[in-house]
Amino acid sequence: MILRNSAVSFKKDFKIQGKIIVQNSGLFSIGDKFRCNSGQVYNPIGGDSSCQFIIRENAVLSIGSNVGISNSTFVATTEIVIEDDVRIGGSCKIWDTDFHSLDPHIRIKEHDKIVNSKPIRIGKGAFIGADTIILKGVTLGENAVIGAGSVVSKDIPANEIWAGNPVRFIKKVDLSDES
Repeated sequence: MILRNSAVSFKKDFKIQGKIIVQNSGLFSIGDKFRCNSGQVYNPIGGDSSCQFIIRENAVLSIGSNVGISNSTFVATTEIVIEDDVRIGGSCKIWDTDFHSLDPHIRIKEHDKIVNSKPIRIGKGAFIGADTIILKGVTLGENAVIGAGSVVSKDIPANEIWAGNPVRFIKKVDLSDES
């Protein structure tokens, strides 16, 4: 099993549909009732990609319980924490790093030795729409909703809906009983 071979700590009752890619040099943990759809057969939204989990040396990727993910990519160079009951739509990218220095002299001459990275936290019950990019240093509050195709480079408060590029406030989440 790919998770055991990649030194991933995981709980029981999880389901992975399709093939995933795991490159783990840090700490990677997954909670109970994890669901992952990877590839077009299992979710046509973002089906041109697969789920990829890249955890660099000394980094942490922690996924809580009852989390569902489709065809998304995670790159942790410091820390990404996904709390319980989160849903992440197809073809999302969650990266805690810039990958390259913003200074062209460093980028060209020093081979990107200085790269900005900051932890990401996704609060309990958050929903991230398809094709969204979450950038370094972002915290999504509990029950936050991010519309499809958004680029998120700043913190999003709890119980709010945000969307766009750049992401902007849309409205409060209606927490009334829907039954």
